[in-house]
Amino acid sequence: MTEHGDHDQDHHVDRALLLTFDDRHIREWAAAAPLFTRYGARVTFFVCEPDRLDRDDLRLLRRLADDGHTVGCHGLRHERAPEFIAAHGAGAYLDREVVPALDALRRLGFPAWCFAYPCSARDERTDRLLLTLFERLRGGVSADRRADPCLADELRVPAADVPARRVLLGCSVDSGRGTVAYGDDLAGVEAALCRTAADGGVTTLYAHCVAEAHEANHVTPSRLEKLLALADGMSLPCVGFDELP
Repeated sequence: MTEHGDHDQDHHVDRALLLTFDDRHIREWAAAAPLFTRYGARVTFFVCEPDRLDRDDLRLLRRLADDGHTVGCHGLRHERAPEFIAAHGAGAYLDREVVPALDALRRLGFPAWCFAYPCSARDERTDRLLLTLFERLRGGVSADRRADPCLADELRVPAADVPARRVLLGCSVDSGRGTVAYGDDLAGVEAALCRTAADGGVTTLYAHCVAEAHEANHVTPSRLEKLLALADGMSLPCVGFDELP
């Protein structure tokens, strides 16, 4: 396990929603901060292209971190890990895509102990490689699965398994991308939250931008609030990756 000083705390999480957001939508995430506060939610922001953050981005991201949210790494140029490694090798992937992003985040004051795979593209080899640098990784299941009530079996990690589970799989809750809507059926996601609230453990979800409409993948504020309210109504806390044991 990575040595990390003050980060090494005795956290106890018996049930939780791990809500995560990817890419570099700092302003939109900051605009959603009052919604997180309203529901007592702490989330994880997986940031890519940290070298392209401007002064306002940094100010807002630091404010989010100060509010208790986790900031993780999402790569320097959002490269798909298995494809990049197949083309250029594992060493080049670390040297050109991962280490520069991690170093940039840490220079900016964000320890970034966790990593989310761009496009959820991963395999066992990439896991072994990245777990030399990060405590936990987030992959994903197909967004097509989010309407499947059986999704709970794949998403939920039992509480007893959480300390040793270093790769967590999430499911997209995005509303759409550009003019394309992804549909409103989140039956599988809701089933996973119900199972987690009842039986314990953690369930991981992910989205990207928070906006009514956006050219990128996005979740609408109303859908985001619906998910937060659902978890809150189940007494299922929303915590960041850095709070896991």
